[in-house]
Amino acid sequence: MTRRRFLGYDEGKQTLGLYDTSASEPAWLLGLAGLPLARDLQKLDSDKVLVGFNRGFFEVHVNSGKILTLQDRWNGVTSVRRVGERTLLTGIGLEGRLGVTVATLTATAGLEKMARRNGNYVRLMRLTPTGTYLLCTDDHILETTPDLVELRKLTAPGFRHAWMAQRMEDGSTLVSAGYGAFMARFDAEGQLCQRFGGTGEVPSEVAPFFYAGFQVMEDGHIIAVNWQGHGPENGHKGRQLVEFDASGNYADSWSSPANISSLQGLLIL
Repeated sequence: MTRRRFLGYDEGKQTLGLYDTSASEPAWLLGLAGLPLARDLQKLDSDKVLVGFNRGFFEVHVNSGKILTLQDRWNGVTSVRRVGERTLLTGIGLEGRLGVTVATLTATAGLEKMARRNGNYVRLMRLTPTGTYLLCTDDHILETTPDLVELRKLTAPGFRHAWMAQRMEDGSTLVSAGYGAFMARFDAEGQLCQRFGGTGEVPSEVAPFFYAGFQVMEDGHIIAVNWQGHGPENGHKGRQLVEFDASGNYADSWSSPANISSLQGLLIL
């Protein structure tokens, strides 16, 4: 794989690390036993990354792994996005509200706005260029207004704990299917137009199990995390990162079983 420097959330070992695909060991590791389920990562600037975890979010310095700020007062947070000075928290039952919830926080982390809808499962949330929300709600992707009013659903056979959806410049939507162990692409009208990366479409050593976080590079290549299960001893089971070209064809993969068990979150620097 082309050399990549990235932050990776190893769910199996409950660590956040700075990795280099050409290095034998991570530059640093941050233990997250006290900050569990750090599912979401967002680059803020050249020095800082926003990390969402079950009880809130923190900012970490990229080169040192030092935690710079911490907000730790919720339960059930699954996704965090910084938009300007505001922070959007997505999860289940936030701020005492039942169902799928999105809290909009001020620059000082005060509650500015709360939106909710019925539901008991959500993972990552992403904003589209038109300001709508893409919510991963298990067996479908729900596109909503900021008030969580449903606009449409994107679904594909095999979605199970679908993890992340991203709206592309051409209006299509790219989705990681979770336990479906494939990637999916929907056209601008919301129709499924491609499945790729599944068993039989990649080398056997990749062992697709659960596609979680992914990132689209400037050349259109897609690098996806292939999570392999809970616990600290999964690094030998499959390839941790899987790279596809812009058309969805398998391009390469990378793994570091001596250092990683089960990557779930990815932020290529």
